[in-house]
Amino acid sequence: MSSLPKAAPVPDWSRLVADSLTQNGAWYTYLKLIEARGAYPNDLSLRGYTEILRTTIVRDFLAHPKAMQAVPKLTAEFLSNFDRFNLTAQEGYLISLIDGRLDLQKLLILSPFDPFTTLFNLAKLQNERAITVPK
Repeated sequence: MSSLPKAAPVPDWSRLVADSLTQNGAWYTYLKLIEARGAYPNDLSLRGYTEILRTTIVRDFLAHPKAMQAVPKLTAEFLSNFDRFNLTAQEGYLISLIDGRLDLQKLLILSPFDPFTTLFNLAKLQNERAITVPK
């Protein structure tokens, strides 16, 4: 008899994601899936659910009444305490473009990143309260 190590059971991501979305929302669920990728780096379904959540977050961000004509602005919290925000290089670049006049459509044109990544990073900045998108 060979004693092969037993593979760790793979979580039921569909149930876990659905429950977390209902109880905690998209951002919390997304961040938990990012954490889980450390424990399950080769799990393709986990990667798939992570991308589904990124898409959900971008779709929610674009659900703004003005959609692509919305003009993001830096928050007072960001302007007074920007050291608190741990920005990535992409987020910092997008922050540098926000002047209170350019709408999302123009930001997408000026951004060197693909449109989806740009919108996801803007949604992340909004979630972290670095920017606001007034109605």
